[in-house]
Amino acid sequence: MATARRFCRCACFCSQNLYVARYGLHLRFRDEQQLRRDYGPLLRSRGCVTAEDFQQLLEELEQEVGRRRRLGQESAARKALIASSYHPARPAVYKSLQDVALAPEFVAAAEYSASPGADLEVLLQRLEIVSGADAR
Repeated sequence: MATARRFCRCACFCSQNLYVARYGLHLRFRDEQQLRRDYGPLLRSRGCVTAEDFQQLLEELEQEVGRRRRLGQESAARKALIASSYHPARPAVYKSLQDVALAPEFVAAAEYSASPGADLEVLLQRLEIVSGADAR
């Protein structure tokens, strides 16, 4: 039985490492005051000198933050759309993808990796058995 997975992201994803190509900078952005305080002189030295330049930069950063905040919802909506409208051209291919068609060692490793107590070292050992080579 498949379980629903929740999309998670670090809170800094929406405020850190915002790239502005025009000024060749990666910025941290929370609000206008923080942007002026942390980057004002640097931005001016890179050509952001007029009020219009700064306003355009603010709008660009706010749009990117908004886009990043919506990613989880948009991804879920795309997944739902695909799930509701996708019909495989060759259903027989999916029917043959049963555990019996896979190496028992691979099935065991896959099941172990999804278990709550899975340990990376143990998983790597199991994968070495499956591949017949050193997985590291």
